[in-house]
Parts: sequence; C-alpha cells; structure tokens
Amino acid sequence: MTHPAITELYFVRHAPVIKREEHLPPHDPPIKDGPFDLAPLKNRLPKHADWHISPLLRTRQTADLLMPDLVPGSVTFDDRLVEMSFGDWHDQPVSDVWTEIADGPRHNWSFIMPETQPPGGESFTSQYQRIGGWLNDKAALRANNPQIIITHAGVISAALGHILGLPPQRAIGISVKNFAVLHVNLMEPERATGAGGPWQMVSFG
Repeated sequence: MTHPAITELYFVRHAPVIKREEHLPPHDPPIKDGPFDLAPLKNRLPKHADWHISPLLRTRQTADLLMPDLVPGSVTFDDRLVEMSFGDWHDQPVSDVWTEIADGPRHNWSFIMPETQPPGGESFTSQYQRIGGWLNDKAALRANNPQIIITHAGVISAALGHILGLPPQRAIGISVKNFAVLHVNLMEPERATGAGGPWQMVSFG
C-alpha cells in the first residue's frame, strides 16, 4: 500500500503597513519602508512553489520582496484571499468606531464580534466562510507541489480556524503577526479516510 500524497501549504502574512496611530488601517495601504530581515522567513519557505497572492497592494509588495530568492513555479492572484473589509470604518479613529459598537456584545480578544458587519464592509463570519470555501476547493484538487499563500491576518486566522474546526468566535481571537507563517499539510481527501480529517497543522508563528 502506498502512502497518500501530501501537499504542503504555507500561509504568510504581509509586511507591516503604513497607517495612522489610533486609527483603523486604510483599505489598501502600502507596506512600510524596510529594511526587513527576511532571511529567517525565506529559509522557512520552499523554492519553486505555486504562489497564491491576495491582489491588495501590501501582499503584492510583500511577494515582490520574496520572489527573487524563492522563484515561484506559478503565480495566481485570488480575490478570495483579500482581508476582511471594514468598509466605512477604514482609516477612521478607533474612538469614533468604538462609539458605534460599544453597546453591543464584547469579545475578549478582538475589537469586534465575528458577526459584526461594518457599514459597507464584511463580517469575519463571512470571511471565515469565504476562506473555508477556498480551502475546500484546494482539498478537491490534486496538487503535490508546495503552495505559498501571501495574504492577511484575518485570512490566516480563518484558515487556521477552519483547519482545526474552531467556530468563528474562537478563530477571530487568533493573533497573527507580520511575516508570520502558518504551515499546514493536506492529505489527498480520498485517502484521508481515518480519524483527523485531511488537514494537519504543522507549525504557526
């Protein structure tokens, strides 16, 4: 009996961005000027992987920093990998936004509840479902080549929550630092018939 095929996926959060103190971030800010010590990150990631990149500016700029040394085998920009939109709250003072949500239920580890939908924006619950759909699509495809996903904190929180079977209320509290890497394995689903499902978290941080 042969072993099932395993696909490695590496979710990478983008570089720090330019934003105003005490404000929610803009919708599509650029990354800060470096220099960044990227050697430890590059050493964790495989060369010639298939890359999936959020089309927002900060993720494209982060990918540009890494591509020359890691030499992607293919590059795809995917709208499903964008960060949750704060809609009208982007680039607004935190104190102003807080007045709109202060009377609602509170979360111990997040500014908002997963079901909170900013005006003109998206809730984390919707993002969680969106990323779950993306992961399900990846699981349905045979791809033994390593996959690198350059994306955002909310996407990585949602991905880890989906893989571990956490509800959105738990997943939204997962903290993801800039340049953090979530490394997961995907077993070909038709062979993942035992306990534990097709996904395995290898490392995070």
